Amino acid sequence: MARQRLSDSPAQAGEATRTPRAGYTPGAQNSSATLASGFNNFLSAGKLSLAIRLGLRYGVDREYIPRYLGILAADAMLAPMRFWQSAVYSGRVKRTPVHPRPLFLLGFWRSGTTLLHNLLSMDPQWGFVSTYQAAMPDAFLAGQKRVRRMIERSLPANRGVDNIPVDLAMPQEEEIALDCMSGHSPYIYLHFPRTGQAALDYLFAGQRLDASRLEGWRREFMRMLRTASYHMGDRPLLLKSPSNTSRITALLELFPEARFVYIQRDPYDTVRSYEHLIRLMNDWHALQRVDIDELLQKQLEVYRDMAEAYLWQKTRIPDGRLVEIRYEELEQDKVGQIRNIYGALGLDGFDDFEPRLTTYVESIEGFQKNPSHVSDRVIRAVNEHVPFLVSEYGYHRRSPSGGG
Repeated sequence: MARQRLSDSPAQAGEATRTPRAGYTPGAQNSSATLASGFNNFLSAGKLSLAIRLGLRYGVDREYIPRYLGILAADAMLAPMRFWQSAVYSGRVKRTPVHPRPLFLLGFWRSGTTLLHNLLSMDPQWGFVSTYQAAMPDAFLAGQKRVRRMIERSLPANRGVDNIPVDLAMPQEEEIALDCMSGHSPYIYLHFPRTGQAALDYLFAGQRLDASRLEGWRREFMRMLRTASYHMGDRPLLLKSPSNTSRITALLELFPEARFVYIQRDPYDTVRSYEHLIRLMNDWHALQRVDIDELLQKQLEVYRDMAEAYLWQKTRIPDGRLVEIRYEELEQDKVGQIRNIYGALGLDGFDDFEPRLTTYVESIEGFQKNPSHVSDRVIRAVNEHVPFLVSEYGYHRRSPSGGG
């Protein structure tokens, strides 16, 4: 097996709570699909033509038209910046090589990938897709000063789904950029949950995409990475997207020398937290009505399919290029787990950045934790869909309190 597991001892882990503050707070505006909520949408900094094309292809429900109009307005407002970035930087970006040895961070949503991403990004040897790039992938190079300062003044204290701070300079999930800049992303399903199910095929690039869609995904994925490399300099990229968890074969075709870290969290806690995330994402980004129970059921099937794809695709990774860790151990010993990752993958530089890492860890240690109660419904869902993950990674199988 092409993996090296760092630890198998169980540990308890909690979940960060939100600390609301005045100002822009994504979750506060989205109980109704207002015009303003469109400006907070993943599509709100993309191409106007893309938003129009997606709306015509999949359809926008009547009550979501104000949100959709907000998206179109935001896209139109940013058009000059996108034109400027294309005119000034496109040639430079095309000539920029991407380092052949990126480090991909894998794991399902709410498994601790963001924490792992932030910890590793403290090492200055890595480049990454920043939060600013993810939010404005085709315009961020043209707005590094005045526009960025305007956005920073209105940022919330945290991401809304947890207590992780929002900082435009911090690393971000590159899938958000793909969704915004091209539509070659499973996140199209967030916007069009009734008619956009084919977008979920992008989770399995190389298996479920036809040749044309696969080529489109590769082209836009590499364009995004070249832009990040241009912005960050000639550094290997540190990339985190849960969507990549089931794309290993496609990623290895692009980067045969890539390295991987997979983080697994107790599936019961993962599903509990992920269901909360899905409800929030639907509130913030949907342009169509959907039965929330059907949406959650579909996402459980996605979890199962991605887990199965990961377990067989990871055998394609050459020895010494994959490390598996558990979220609970990372929470308990952040510095120690990062040290172990560097050792297992043969990465240099840990001693140089350990002081900076330690300082960052100390800065986030005061976060409050939520109680991690798991309902019988979630327990049944895990036991039905992903019982193999419970046993594969040494977690305790739970039973509903009412039996069954």
